[in-house]
Amino acid sequence: MAGRMMGEELGMEQDVAATPPSTLSGNVPWPAAPHDLRRLRIRKRESQEKFWSRFGVTQSSGSRFETGVVIPPPVAILLRLYANGTLKDEDLHG
Repeated sequence: MAGRMMGEELGMEQDVAATPPSTLSGNVPWPAAPHDLRRLRIRKRESQEKFWSRFGVTQSSGSRFETGVVIPPPVAILLRLYANGTLKDEDLHG
């Protein structure tokens, strides 16, 4: 289903009312909303091209993800690990 969000792709239930607000301190609650992905990138002061290339994604696709297009499960998993601090910049090659 094209309207599913990243969390649903990973088999997580999405309950917007129960989701705590994002702190963007490296512990982004998941499933992250598209605006949280954009805020994370901006907080890092990186262009879309630089940020998304670390996950093997083009700037164009990253832009779509930031506006709500479903993120493929492999990319969603990497993003989750990155946002939770399990993966660091040096762990990902972009």
